[in-house]
Amino acid sequence: MSIRTTDMQVLIQKTGDVAKLQQIHQQELVSKQQEFNNLNVEQTVKNTHTVNKTLRDESALVHEKQEKEKQSKKNQNKEGNGKSEENNKGETKILDPGRGINVDIVI
Repeated sequence: MSIRTTDMQVLIQKTGDVAKLQQIHQQELVSKQQEFNNLNVEQTVKNTHTVNKTLRDESALVHEKQEKEKQSKKNQNKEGNGKSEENNKGETKILDPGRGINVDIVI
């Protein structure tokens, strides 16, 4: 079955219409993708420049923890003066060059 000349003329016109429709569809997809990318970039810029607020409870816990650390350091410094000499003696024993971790075995 062959294609008649009148049918061929109609088909050629329709292929042009189909090509235009596909081109419009492709342009819509590209524009939607660009919009999505722009929104994504704006959101990332916004997120990088904003700081989340801490809750009151969290800030109070942080301050309490800092105060406890300061107090523990003060207590350690008071107690540490007497014990530091004892600790230094223990450290010299460990750092003695004659003593080591390795065991030499001679056969």
